[in-house]
Amino acid sequence: MRTTMKAYTLLLILYPLELRREFGAEMREVFEQQLQGALEESGAKGWIRVWLCAIGELLYVAVPAQLGQPIFIVPTLSLISNSLLFLALFQQLSPLAALGRMYVHH
Repeated sequence: MRTTMKAYTLLLILYPLELRREFGAEMREVFEQQLQGALEESGAKGWIRVWLCAIGELLYVAVPAQLGQPIFIVPTLSLISNSLLFLALFQQLSPLAALGRMYVHH
């Protein structure tokens, strides 16, 4: 149980700082209670169910909340724009693209 709680505590880092400060201790406590209850009731299946719930919450709450932070928005937009630019240049400069354009024109 100790390793599981350490892993969950590491996952909490993905939540926004304000949320962790206010609810982090309570979230760990609730997770531990849910995990203990699920283990007693359903064994490994219960353990897996609690983890899936925690990961789902992480994906639906923590990740979107972090994506709204400017520190994530700017690099993400930069990555997307640079990737699109690279793909456009690659498509124009690729020998296969030239063959494709020749084929379309005939």
